[in-house]
Amino acid sequence: MGRRGEAGFTLIELLVVIAIIAILGGLLLPAVSRAKLRVHGTSCLNNLKQIGLSVRMYADDNQDFFPGSAHRTNSWVAALQPYLTTTNLYRCPKDPDPTRRYSYAINDFLTAHPFGASHLDFSKMTSITDPTETFYMTESRPGIGVSDHYHFAEAESGGYQAEAFQSQVDVQRHLGAANYLFVDGHADMLPWLRVKGKLSEVGSYFVRPNGHPSN
Repeated sequence: MGRRGEAGFTLIELLVVIAIIAILGGLLLPAVSRAKLRVHGTSCLNNLKQIGLSVRMYADDNQDFFPGSAHRTNSWVAALQPYLTTTNLYRCPKDPDPTRRYSYAINDFLTAHPFGASHLDFSKMTSITDPTETFYMTESRPGIGVSDHYHFAEAESGGYQAEAFQSQVDVQRHLGAANYLFVDGHADMLPWLRVKGKLSEVGSYFVRPNGHPSN
């Protein structure tokens, strides 16, 4: 009896299998990439939550004052270190600038006498009208240096038009959104379109604790 032919793949069958694998890989890679981005965003959000707890502890020990900026007093970067387990919390894992010590900066309106408004002083937690609506800290855009606070524009003129805000805040770092730490200690990931609306809304406490002016 003659030997029966051994079973195996033909070249065409192998090419079909390779093509199917390539197609499946192409479909899965975007999903894997988006999942990784979500993990980065969640890690960054947790960083801000931990920083928020340390800000509360600092305020409790310092007559309810927020940590300051390097512009006037000791920077929050140094002031919060005794309240944190590690300074690794200062960096977002998605920050594209590996040389920066910290990925975040504080809202200039929550410092004593913000730029261009010497009569304003919202440097204490008790001076904030709506702590759940006013953001304390968010993610800095790469390429703006290592400032620990934002200067959107002169405070008297509103100081935070969308263009000025976007030039300093990395508003779309996490799938079209960025993470924000609020005065009450909660942190939230907000899409840019939603934030943009808050920046132009008259009376909004999002940036300015006494409300967005009408002019």
